[in-house]
Amino acid sequence: MSLHLPQNLNDAALFALFWLGGVFTLVYECYFILWSYHSEWNATVVSLYVLAFYLAGIIYFCMYKIISTDVSFKGHEDNVAVESESSEGWKYCQVCQINSPPRSHHCKICDECILKRDHHCWYAGYCIGYQNHRYFVCLVLHCSIAGLFANVYNWEYVMAVKGGFTWTTLPSLIAPQVGLVFGQYSTFEFVMTCVTSAGTLFTIFFISLLVIQFTQIINGQVQYEKKKGITDYSLGFKNNIAEVFGLVGLWALLCPFVTSPLPGDGKRFCSGGDKLR
Repeated sequence: MSLHLPQNLNDAALFALFWLGGVFTLVYECYFILWSYHSEWNATVVSLYVLAFYLAGIIYFCMYKIISTDVSFKGHEDNVAVESESSEGWKYCQVCQINSPPRSHHCKICDECILKRDHHCWYAGYCIGYQNHRYFVCLVLHCSIAGLFANVYNWEYVMAVKGGFTWTTLPSLIAPQVGLVFGQYSTFEFVMTCVTSAGTLFTIFFISLLVIQFTQIINGQVQYEKKKGITDYSLGFKNNIAEVFGLVGLWALLCPFVTSPLPGDGKRFCSGGDKLR
């Protein structure tokens, strides 16, 4: 099983940000914020450590599965001539110089056709397609949970550092550098404000992404089909969920370690009229 690593500088930088930022957040929460509330080990501290490392474990496992799962059409060309002649929706890729299945698209960055391509994930440096879509959604869900929990848990400490909630609190979170320039707070408070602002923005980003993903999944769509208003492949809620998360459904979303075979092969799809496309 080979890893599909970033192919350009932009992807590599964001890929590094994801991994290093996650480690920083884990250390920041577990060895700084947590011990500002507690002075000794107890059941609460142990529970918080377990929760933090559980969420981190799932997030990093999902990222590993995203970049280690092959989602390209490469190696799936068997009987492609027969299928492309007998099935609707096949198209010729000028770059790969092969007939590619319906819902597949060529990624300029990955430089290959991706089965049921949703989008190219900058933070993974790889495309989200038929075989790894479930891991991407699972990652986004657990990043949202971790972000929400961390922001709520940190709030009391952040407010204590900033001297309580005042009319300047929200503006300082939006533009923390302004307060530093005008001497409104110390360097330490500036760093705390920046970390809090970044954490809030990333949490909003992941929650928004989660809403977008579930809207598409429930409607049986990928990103391109959502933009174009295509609903040909919607098979109802249960089947649409199975198309992404496999035969165990949403259990695969809650536990990415579970085996959950997908109902198809990424090359042929049923439409709403149960016609193979």
